[in-house]
Amino acid sequence: MARKAELGGGLVGLIFLTLAAWEWISGDSWVVWAILGFLFGGFGALSRLFGGKGNG
Repeated sequence: MARKAELGGGLVGLIFLTLAAWEWISGDSWVVWAILGFLFGGFGALSRLFGGKGNG
């Protein structure tokens, strides 16, 4: 059950980070979205996604 909660929080964080990137490209305010992405674990999810945790 903890694994599902970890994945769900990371997914929400990734969504917020995607919104931050979109707003940054559009030229709008993006800092709040990036902070929310950080708080919801988006950076941890990115490191697990690209780092391959457990694969080496």
